[in-house]
Amino acid sequence: MPGAISENLAVLIVVALLSTAYIMPLLTKIRKFHVAEFFAVFMLALALSGGVYLAREILHNGAFTYAVGGWPAPWGIELSLDAISGLFLITVGLVATPILLYASVDLVKDVGSRSRAAWFLTLFLLLVAALCGLGITGDLFNIYVMVEVATIASCAIVAARNDAVAVEATFKYLMLATIGSGFVLLGIGFLFVLTGNLNMAFIAQELSASWQNYPTALWVCLSFFLVGFGVKSALFPLHVWLPDAHSSAIAPSSAMLSSLAIKGYIIALLKVFYVAVGADIITRLPITNILTVLGMLAIIAGALFALAQDELKRRLAFSTVSQVGYIFLGIGLGNIQGLTGTFMHILSHAATKSLLFLAAGAIIKQTGKSRISEMAGVGFEMPVTLGVFAVGSLSMIGIPLFSGFVSKWQLLLGSLARGNYLAVIVLVGGSLLAAAYLLPVLRKAFFERPTQSAAVTEVAYVQLVAMLFLAVVIIMIGTFPGVVLQLAEQAAATLLGLEVLL
Repeated sequence: MPGAISENLAVLIVVALLSTAYIMPLLTKIRKFHVAEFFAVFMLALALSGGVYLAREILHNGAFTYAVGGWPAPWGIELSLDAISGLFLITVGLVATPILLYASVDLVKDVGSRSRAAWFLTLFLLLVAALCGLGITGDLFNIYVMVEVATIASCAIVAARNDAVAVEATFKYLMLATIGSGFVLLGIGFLFVLTGNLNMAFIAQELSASWQNYPTALWVCLSFFLVGFGVKSALFPLHVWLPDAHSSAIAPSSAMLSSLAIKGYIIALLKVFYVAVGADIITRLPITNILTVLGMLAIIAGALFALAQDELKRRLAFSTVSQVGYIFLGIGLGNIQGLTGTFMHILSHAATKSLLFLAAGAIIKQTGKSRISEMAGVGFEMPVTLGVFAVGSLSMIGIPLFSGFVSKWQLLLGSLARGNYLAVIVLVGGSLLAAAYLLPVLRKAFFERPTQSAAVTEVAYVQLVAMLFLAVVIIMIGTFPGVVLQLAEQAAATLLGLEVLL
């Protein structure tokens, strides 16, 4: 990667986002507020461009490491730039940019004041920077730091609305997230005691030679990581904080948390299990079987809970619990098709769920109706918004030509390769249940006339553009998955320690 900028691009992405976050409150005081908002969007777009460039370099030239400050591991901080990093950086940029663009229209009104809006921008950018850091870090110390930054920023943007419901949901989220952080810290402590290292590559070398001397201690260590990251990523039955937090927050916060924040914790879990500990050890312990079972339970239980909800955002929140199950199912399968499906679903669900939450926020804002039973005929009044909601719904169900089909097909192939026919049944059943809780929204909106006429219009053009962008991303990935699927397959091969894609 010639040139100083190219060589340091991974660090520059995180540093640029952090710097922008820190100057945002000052920038909002000396300029028009929309200038600050669009500057933040511009910086996210630059981060996306950097992620695309890094992913292209990784695909063509292979993975590489970067020693921060010139200090090599294990003494210095090492960044690991591989297909996992490239794919996740693209995911974060593709989704965070339109979310913030959508938020820029009514942010001051949504959070209550200009000063609160300025701090929202700071926290939003801190969250994005932390997620990017999780994607590229190569040591457990920085995983913990980035996890804590992401957790605090996530809790804060839930409370951005500053009403009683949001504050209560934030408190519940903060308490459970703190417990999750404690388990993660215990897991890191165990690995450090067992190996004497925090760098994941050095941990893997040490464990490969000595793990059989203390299998019980390693099993306890992995259990701590599973519980800690399971709480933070809302894995059933550790999901209890998610429905209240995601349904009470403003639409951009809900979209950001559901689509990206919980994915960062899953990326961290993947790195710990498959990079630090190693695929060979993980597959020889019962942890993969537990992940598979928990994934299947989450798919069905989350969908059933979603089916019982009449409030639109709460139905989408429980849907996230179900969709997280698909990701963990792929991790538990532990083969290249299953892990490829995991990475594809991380990307697909990020784009899809952010679109659904933004569309739901637009519907609630324009109509004043939050319950599905009240939304008869909304599709006639807001055809573009309900149209993109339909795109997200079809992707969530797994209809061909939409991104959700690509990820679910890979998970299906992974289940068949493992001979796990129960997982195949659960995958099909989960898609049918997704149709059962999403299609009634479209039926109500497009096939029922409103009981009383009201002057309802579409949201601002900027917000429509943001939602249309996400809809196009979903369709493009579903129709032309080639490059993204190749990157996901390479990421899966990286976790499994394979040099040649199968």
